[in-house]
Amino acid sequence: SLQKKLRRLHFEREITGWKEPADLFEALAVLCKSPPPHDPIFNRWREKELTRSLAEDVNAFAVGDTPARRLVDQWYAHRYALAIRLCESAADAFADHRLRIGKLDFQDLLVLAARLLRENSRVRTQLGGRYRRLLVDEFQDTDPLQAEIMMLLSADPDAGSEESAEEGRDSDEAADWRVQCPRPGALFVVGDPKQSIYRFRRADIQLYGFVRDRFEDFGEVLTLSTNFRSRPPIGDLVNGLFPGDDFFPAKATEVQAAFERLDTRPPEGPVPCEGVFTYAIDPEQGNKVSAATDDARRIASWIRDRVEAGERRPADFLILTRQRGNLDAYARELEARDLPVQVTGAGVGVEAEIHELAVLLECMIDPTNSVKVVAALVGLFFGIDYEKLVTHRLADGVFDVMRPGEKGYPEVVEALKTLHAWWRASVSDPADVFVGRLVSELGLLPFAAAGELGSLRAGALLYALDAVRAAAFAGDTSLPGALSALLAALELKEAEAPLEPGRLDAVRLMNLHQAKGLEGTVVILANPTERRIFRPDEHMARSVEGVAEGFLRVSESGGAFRSRDLARPLGWSGFEAAEAAFERAEEVRLLYVAVTRAREELVIAQWPDGKGKSVWAALDPWLLDNAVRLELTPKPPTEREEVRLDPTAVEEAVSAATQRLESRRTPTHEHTTVTHLAKSGDTAISKGGSPESRDAARSCEYRGFTWGSAVHGALAVAATAPGDPALRAACRDLLVEHQRPLDDHGEPIELKELLGLVQAVRASKLWARAESADRKLVEVAFAVPGISVDRPDPVMRHVPATGGGGGRRQLDMFATPTESTNKQGLSPEGEDGAELLTEEVRADGSTAEGAAEGDHVVVLEGVVDLAFRERGGWVIADYKTDVGTDPDFASRTESYRRQVDLYAEAWTRLTGEPVKERVLFYTLQGRTDSW
Repeated sequence: SLQKKLRRLHFEREITGWKEPADLFEALAVLCKSPPPHDPIFNRWREKELTRSLAEDVNAFAVGDTPARRLVDQWYAHRYALAIRLCESAADAFADHRLRIGKLDFQDLLVLAARLLRENSRVRTQLGGRYRRLLVDEFQDTDPLQAEIMMLLSADPDAGSEESAEEGRDSDEAADWRVQCPRPGALFVVGDPKQSIYRFRRADIQLYGFVRDRFEDFGEVLTLSTNFRSRPPIGDLVNGLFPGDDFFPAKATEVQAAFERLDTRPPEGPVPCEGVFTYAIDPEQGNKVSAATDDARRIASWIRDRVEAGERRPADFLILTRQRGNLDAYARELEARDLPVQVTGAGVGVEAEIHELAVLLECMIDPTNSVKVVAALVGLFFGIDYEKLVTHRLADGVFDVMRPGEKGYPEVVEALKTLHAWWRASVSDPADVFVGRLVSELGLLPFAAAGELGSLRAGALLYALDAVRAAAFAGDTSLPGALSALLAALELKEAEAPLEPGRLDAVRLMNLHQAKGLEGTVVILANPTERRIFRPDEHMARSVEGVAEGFLRVSESGGAFRSRDLARPLGWSGFEAAEAAFERAEEVRLLYVAVTRAREELVIAQWPDGKGKSVWAALDPWLLDNAVRLELTPKPPTEREEVRLDPTAVEEAVSAATQRLESRRTPTHEHTTVTHLAKSGDTAISKGGSPESRDAARSCEYRGFTWGSAVHGALAVAATAPGDPALRAACRDLLVEHQRPLDDHGEPIELKELLGLVQAVRASKLWARAESADRKLVEVAFAVPGISVDRPDPVMRHVPATGGGGGRRQLDMFATPTESTNKQGLSPEGEDGAELLTEEVRADGSTAEGAAEGDHVVVLEGVVDLAFRERGGWVIADYKTDVGTDPDFASRTESYRRQVDLYAEAWTRLTGEPVKERVLFYTLQGRTDSW
C-alpha cells in the first residue's frame, strides 16, 4: 500500500508538477509509531527472511524517536492548530446560539454563573452577603467551574476590590478564584480523594489537591479515617491490600491520593453474616456474554436461596459490575427467580414496543405510503402475514390509510379501517392526546408489564410517553414532534425509570460509576471479565498555580474499535502516557469505591483459577489468603404457573372493569371559588361550574384584572410596613409582572398612581383600625370542604358546637395554644378527626352529616384580602378597584357584598371565631361599605 502510494505521488509530481504532501505524510504515519515495533505475520509473506529484514528497516526508520516520526508529528501539529481553531469557533457560535434562543444546558448555567461572579464585584458582594455559609459534600466530584463558584461565593467580596483600588485597577476586574481567601467560617468542604472517579467529566484529582493545598494556607485540613458503615472484615481488606505504590502511596502524588487507614466502627449488635467471600464462575464459552450469563444464574440462585431461608431481604443486595454491558442478563435471571430488581444503566428499555409504536406513528404521518402501511399491518398490533397481504392485493385491495376501500382480503380491510379511524383522530387531536389514547386502546402498557423485565419496560414506556407530553407542553403538538420525542427519550439513561420508583424491596443492579455514594448490606462485585483499554483521546494537566491546560487528539473511527489520527499536538506521546497514568490510578480508586460500598458482606466473582481475565483481578492476592470460598450453584428457575382463561371469562372481567370505571366517573367533589358563587347571584352551584372562574368578576372592572391584581399585591406588601424604597421597588415589579403599560425607558406608567393609591389606603380609618388590632392578616388563601350540592339551594351556616360561644374550629390557625386546644391546635371535640368540620345546614333543615354516600361535595376556595381581630370578633375586608362610574357598577355591588358574606362564613367555619363586621373598600373611590 505504501509503495503504491509513493509511486503514484512520484508519477503525479513528475508529469503534472502538482505537489500535495498530505498523502505522503499519511503513508508515513502508517509506519511511524511508538514502541513496540512492527511485528509482521510471516505466514502472509512469501520470503520470511526478506520480510524480517524489511520489518527491521521499517522499525529503524519509523518506530520511536526517529526523523520520520518527528516529521509526521510536525504535520499532525500543523493540522491540530487548524482543527482547534475550527472547534473553538464552532463551540463559541453554538454557545451564542443557545443563549440567543434561550435554551441553555446545565453546563451553560455553570459557565454563566461563574462568569457573573468573576466579572462583577457587586454581585459577589450581594450573594456573599446572602449565602454566608457554604457546606460542600463529595468535593472530589466537583469540576473546576463548580470550584470557582464555591470559592468566589465564600470569599470576602470586598477584599479583591481594595487590592484593585490600591493598584489603581477597576474594582470590577475579573477575580481569580485560585487566589481567593474565604471569609472566616464561610466554607466547609468534605471530600475523599480516594473516591475521585469522575475525571471524564472534569472532576480530576489534581483539582482536589490544589484546593486542599489552598485550605492549608487559609484554613485547616482534618483527616477523618473512621468508617461507620462497614464491618471489620471490609476494613481488613482495605488496610491489607491498598497501601503501597501500586495502589495508594504513603504520600499523595500528582495522579494518586495518599493511603489513609480505614478504621471501622460499625453499629453494635449481631448480624446474620459478615466477611469477604469469593466464588468462581464456569461459563460454557470464554466470551463475555457466556460469562455474564453463567455469573447471573449463580448470583440469582444464591440470592433466591437466602431470601427463602429468611437470611436476607432482596433490598439487602447490591450487584455491581465494572462495565454497563450485559447488565440485562443479570436482570433477567433475577426476575426469572421472582426477585424484584431495580436496574440503572443497563440499556433495558422497551425497544420492541417503542419500535412498533414508532412504525405506527410513521404510518399516521404518511398514510398513503404503502411501505409504511404494510410495516404497520405486519407488526405487533395487527400481525397480518404476508400471504394475506398478497391475497389482498390480488383482490384489488389497496394499502392506503386515507382511502382504505372495501375490496381485498377481509382481515386486511378491517385493519385498514382501524388505521383510518386512528388517522382521522391523529389529524384532529394534539399528538400527546392521540398517542396516549392509542397506547391505552392497544393495551401497550400491560403488554410491556406482562413480558420479560415487565416492570422496567413498563416504566420506560411511561417515561417515553412523558417525553411526548413534555414536547407538547413546549409547543410541538405535531406527530413528527411526538415521534422525535419518543425516540430521543430512550437514548437517555433516565429512560430506565422503574414502574414503581423508590421501591425499597428490590435487588439493586448497576455499574460501578452509578454506585458512587451508595451502600449495600451485601455487595456483589460481579461479571469478572476483562475491560478493554482504549487509547486516551485527551489529556488535562494543572500547574502548581491551578492553571489548567488541555490537549486532545483528533481522530476518525476505523471500525472494530480502531481509530486513525487526523491531528494531534506536538509531544502527544508524552501526553498520552501521562493520561494513561491518570487512568490507571483512577482504576485503583474505582476498586476502592467498589469494596467500600459493603456494610456486612462483600462477595467477589472470579474465574475458576482465581486470577486473570477479570476487572477484579487486583484483589486476588489478598483474597487467596483471606477470603472465604463460596460454591454458588446455578439452579433453574421455578416454572411459573400458567394462567388459563377462556374467552367468556376474559369478557366478563373486561365488563366488570368497565363497570367499575364507569361508576367512578361521577366526581365526588368539585372546586369552586367565592367569586364564582358571588357572581352567580345566588348560592346555587352548577355542577358545570369551573374553577377557572376564580376572580372572574375582577376582569370586568373598569381598570381590568391586571390592574386589580397589582393593587392587591401592593397593599399586601404595604401591610408588612416596608420602607419607601422597598415599597416602590415592589410596586414597580408588580406592574411589570402584570404587564401594565411601560414608558420608553421601560418604567411603568402607573407607578406614581399606584404608590399614591397605596398611601391613601394606608391613611384610611380602616387601615388604622387594622394596624391597632391585636392580629392582622393579608392575602389569606383558604379552602373549605363539605358543601353539598345534591339539593338545589344548600346554605352554609355556622352551627355552634355547644349551646353558646363559637363553633368548633376546623383548624386553629391564629390563636396561641390554650387550654381549649390540644397539642395539634385542634379543639377537643375534633380529636377523633371526624368532628373537625362544622355542620352544614341545608335549606330544608337537614345537615351534611346525614347526607347519603355519593353526594357531590364542593370545596370552596378564595383569598381574603384583609382580616383583623378586634374586641368582639374579626373584621373581613375586600378591596375593589372599581371607579364606580360605569352603568353596571350598581349590579356588581350586590355580588361584591355576597362575596364578602361568603368570606365571612368561611372564616368563621375555619377559625371557630365570629366575624363581627364585613367591609368593602373601594380603593379608587376612597370610600368603604360596611355591614
